[in-house]
Amino acid sequence: MAPDSTPEASTTHPAGGEPKWRRRPEARPEEILTAALQVFGEEGFARATLDRVAERAGVCKGTLYLYFDSKEELFRGMVRGKCGVVLAKAEERLRTFQGTATEALELFIRSMWDEVRRTEMASLARLVHAELGHFPELARFYFDEVIVRTRSLMRGVLDRGIASGEFRPEARAYAARAIPALLVQGAMHQRGFGCYDPEAISDEELVEGVIDLVLHGVRNRPSEVPNSKD
Repeated sequence: MAPDSTPEASTTHPAGGEPKWRRRPEARPEEILTAALQVFGEEGFARATLDRVAERAGVCKGTLYLYFDSKEELFRGMVRGKCGVVLAKAEERLRTFQGTATEALELFIRSMWDEVRRTEMASLARLVHAELGHFPELARFYFDEVIVRTRSLMRGVLDRGIASGEFRPEARAYAARAIPALLVQGAMHQRGFGCYDPEAISDEELVEGVIDLVLHGVRNRPSEVPNSKD
């Protein structure tokens, strides 16, 4: 009988932990999605294969086909299972957040940065920008599932600040697009070019800089500003 179907096939634990064939079957979809995120990010969509994903996940290709019947469907599942889950958690966290809109905006920026700066996510962002234009159906899917949803989440935070008088209404339309894009581009730069940058900054410095820049751009101005001196 194959090791994948024999619960007691081995008592030897490799350095990475429990042998893959002794994990619960219900854990396999998550392992496959994690492997897909890594493989798509490293190799691109066109070059990635289901064989490589199965190998990375530690399952046979037949097991992968039990959950996803094509590379396109695996990509959709990966986006929903990774990006979608993160967005759902952010939506719930902001929905129940009791602080000011300014604090909510800082929370959004820090939470999103913690996700997009991960190596796999930065690689996925590069894939989306460089390659998905050749796969319009997947590009549309990613746009609807991730970009539109993130933008909607951002608008909710901004609307909250406009209603409280903390943010300028004029900033809303562009800020909802610019803030997520600024974080994604920052992560791509850090992971792709940071090692070559003679004036490189840390991830912590980058996110603090984004927060400072954004808050100075969206905050409402005092009703009266003293005249500047010549």
